[in-house]
Amino acid sequence: MSTSATQHATAAVTVAPTIVDPVQPGRLQIDRSLNGPRRTANGGFAAGTIATRIDSETVTVALRRPIRLGVPLDVSGAPSGGLVVLDRTRLVAEARPGRLDASAVPPAPTFDDARRAREAHPLVGVRHALSDCVVCGPARADGMHVTPGPVPHRPEILAAPWVVGAAYAHAGIADFPAVWGAMDCPSFPAAALRQRVLCLLGTMTAQVERRPRVGEHLVVFSWTREQHGRRYETSVVIVDAAGERIARADSTWVALRHQRLVWLLGRLR
Repeated sequence: MSTSATQHATAAVTVAPTIVDPVQPGRLQIDRSLNGPRRTANGGFAAGTIATRIDSETVTVALRRPIRLGVPLDVSGAPSGGLVVLDRTRLVAEARPGRLDASAVPPAPTFDDARRAREAHPLVGVRHALSDCVVCGPARADGMHVTPGPVPHRPEILAAPWVVGAAYAHAGIADFPAVWGAMDCPSFPAAALRQRVLCLLGTMTAQVERRPRVGEHLVVFSWTREQHGRRYETSVVIVDAAGERIARADSTWVALRHQRLVWLLGRLR
């Protein structure tokens, strides 16, 4: 999913990412294929890419504005010991040390339950602003197909299967930003999905224990911890075939104010 100008994404990392680069001036860019909404970056991929520029076990990334695709972004050190990311002169993201909230994890769904949940995604076949998301777009041929839906008999839990593909991996191991991306869309609030309330990613605090191998069959599942008006606090976990945890994230999602306009624009694209 994507982010807005006032929203944030945070993530905590416990393994070395694909690129480990101490905070230094430089540039990065998000590939044009890695979109949430059609013309801006998927929030998880953007945050994961930015986090690779900090050599720290725990990284917090705050996405301040939608990040454009395929354009160079300037990266420079910040007094806090983190970094800032600029699109020309506009601040689009910040990164600094952070931490993961410690809360209980419900029992993981099975891979078959996750497949049934994906089939129950309420927006399959519906044109909307995130239909072409690289992570969750149901009909996107080159996407990851990590499309969340309600778990059978557990509507408060969203789940999706993830079979790691070579397109988002190198040397047989999933790219570090792809793990973040896989936890982005499935952490969407279950109630908001059920009610067709479009939300954008606010914050994401994640712990990646290992990057999975190409061909692995994983389950990504999430639950909502609390809701405050338009803001939802959710958690998401990725587990492997043995039920071992691959990664976890805590996220904040914010419902858009003008829902009817957003849905109309999505259908007109």
